[in-house]
Amino acid sequence: MYLKRYNTKQKQIYFKAYSNVYQLETALNRIKVEDISDFQISILGKVSQYYMDTVNCFSENIGPVKAYWKSIYGKGLKFGSFFNPELGNIFIVGSLVSTFLHKVDGKSLATLSSGSYGIFRGMGVDEYETTECLKTLRNGKYLLIIRGFEENLWQIEHVLENQKTKS
Repeated sequence: MYLKRYNTKQKQIYFKAYSNVYQLETALNRIKVEDISDFQISILGKVSQYYMDTVNCFSENIGPVKAYWKSIYGKGLKFGSFFNPELGNIFIVGSLVSTFLHKVDGKSLATLSSGSYGIFRGMGVDEYETTECLKTLRNGKYLLIIRGFEENLWQIEHVLENQKTKS
């Protein structure tokens, strides 16, 4: 007997950190313009950082954050938030909302002290990259997570890297 290859394509993950919400919004707009299909986007960020970027004050009120992302994504918005003891109050937008907010013994997975770490590792992210992603969030940057096939991620990466030289 021999092994048949049924699915030779496997989805990959691409991460990019942004210092402020306006840089992130510009990146999302550039991706929309490029007409690249078959990928999933998620965004993680500190609620307090969103307020510092947009109204120069500190708040943990999630309502305006959700309204902001709804204005970008529209009615199909997947949005959630959680408090992680190591990261603080975090919002999440996109396809990974259900993963981060999945309940285990009545608590969202991401609220557990090593929950976010375990989620990244479960997605196949290596230990070093996982640690860097969590440091990025802890330091108040936004984390753009794109999951898709290699050729699509290459196109998106090319678009986002060219954004640096044009801005």
